[in-house]
Formats: sequence, C-alpha cells, structure tokens
Amino acid sequence: MIMNYQRAMSADVQFDYLYFLDTQADRRAEIEALGGHAYKMDFPKPKDVLPTKKMRAFFLEHKGTWQAMHIHGPHFAVFVAPVAKMAGLRNIVVHSHTTVYTLIGSAFANRLLSQYAKYCIPKKLACSRASGQLWYGQKPFTELRNAVDCQALQFDPAVREHMRWQLHLDDAFVVGHIGKTDIPQKNHEFLFSVFAEIHKLRSNAKLLLIGAVPTDRLTALAKELNIVDSVLFLGPQSQISAYLQAMDLFVFPSISEGLPMSVVEAQAAGLPVLLSDAVTREVACTSLVKILSLHQSPEEWAGAA
Repeated sequence: MIMNYQRAMSADVQFDYLYFLDTQADRRAEIEALGGHAYKMDFPKPKDVLPTKKMRAFFLEHKGTWQAMHIHGPHFAVFVAPVAKMAGLRNIVVHSHTTVYTLIGSAFANRLLSQYAKYCIPKKLACSRASGQLWYGQKPFTELRNAVDCQALQFDPAVREHMRWQLHLDDAFVVGHIGKTDIPQKNHEFLFSVFAEIHKLRSNAKLLLIGAVPTDRLTALAKELNIVDSVLFLGPQSQISAYLQAMDLFVFPSISEGLPMSVVEAQAAGLPVLLSDAVTREVACTSLVKILSLHQSPEEWAGAA
C-alpha cells in the first residue's frame, strides 16, 4: 500500500523500508530503483518490548537518516518507536489496517501491545473509520485510505485472454477471491458454499483463489460440496491485476475487514462484487458492489451473482 503512494509521489521523496518477513512479492529491486533501501529485521516477539540490541544498533547507525517514520500496524509501534525516538526521530506516525486485533496469533497480545501507539504516538492514521475506532478508541485519528493504481487495473481484453489461456479456463464463468486460507476472517467455508450454489446454476463455473493454499479442511469441504474439480488454489501471487482480468465475479464474504484493497482493486478492474455486510461500507466505492448479509443463505448469495 505504501509503495502505491510512493509510485505516485515526486522522486524527491525517498522511502526506506524496514520489514520483518519475506513474501513472494519481493519489492527490494523496485524500492532500490526508486532510490530507497530495504532493511530486514528479525520478527519482534512480545518479550522484545524492550528493544533488542540489533534494533538499537540499527537506529543508532542510521541516526539522522530519516525525517519521518510510518509504522504499518499499531501493535508494532512499541517495538520500534521508542528506540527510534532515542535515536532522534521525532516525526512518527502509526497506521491501522484491520477491524480485529489479530488475523493470526493472539488478539490479547496485540491489543495490549497497541496501547503504546494509542497513548504515546499522537499522529494516528487509519484506513477506515471502523479500523481507527477499534485501535484508537476515542483518541483522534485521520483516515488515510489505501492507495490503488486504478490505471494499472483497467480492463484489458488481451490480458484476460492470455490469463484464461494460461489457467486453462476456456469459456468458464470465473468466480474470484483473494485471501489467505490461514486467516479465519476470510470465511472460506462460506465462500465454498456460495460457489457450490453458483456451480449448480452454472456448470462451467470455476473458483479462482489467490493467496490461498489447499488445506485438509477446505479440500474435504470441496469434496463434500462436489466442487473439488472446479476450485483452483493459486497461492500467493505478485501480479494480482492480471488474475483479476481473468475473473467474471469477485466474492468477498469476510467476517471483518479494515478496508480491503482487493475489493477496491476488483472494482477498478470492472468486476461485479458480492460483499459481506460485515466489511466496512467505505470500500463500496462504485455501483459494482452488492452488499449481502452473512445471515443470508449461500443460495441467496448465488442468486445475486
């Protein structure tokens, strides 16, 4: 999300990145091409509330390098902000992106860790009103929406034809979703039930899952619903825009979200979207979105497709 902002800014504004985990989408080459640097640090643990020697050494080594710091997640602030302040960095901003205290791990730990950001960092950002209210309570914050490059996501018939050929989709009606299978909030079980009903209405339907990998639980459910041959687990992908071009419908039945970029990207690609009413309404920025209740049946969701 930050890189989307950076790409649109003047080259005079330099961004450096401190990250904890590698992902399939390695952005280091692009960061360096834009004039920045990427630094990897060990993933912090609750016991590291007191800054590690490595973290202290890093900020002292780079003292005076940066004019501001953007922390991507309130629960991470306690690990980096105090030592950054010790090294003279005063302009620190924290940014919330979810409407739950955790997607993976301990909600209690993240809620506890986020108290530092809530009370000790005056500059607070949130991707949506609901996200800011959860993480900051009554403390003032500014909404900064997730940046999306709409031009890069515009419908392209040539890309669609190529992606559908590459994925052997032929004339299939393609239902798409983006989300990891190890995040319960993504609600894959309900998604599978909805798709099973769509498949009854359209025998040529395929379910394209970006970011998802097969699990025993979902594989068993797919067999139970008789859709196992129509579900494609594609795992993490870097060229999301190309996969969106291959789809005909985007379904997003999450139990909770901050402001999901994938839903905005789907709209930018011209896809109709079936969206859970548990997701912040701010993400429905076009008439392409139909909002449905999670209390409605999978048959009703399929009927809205």
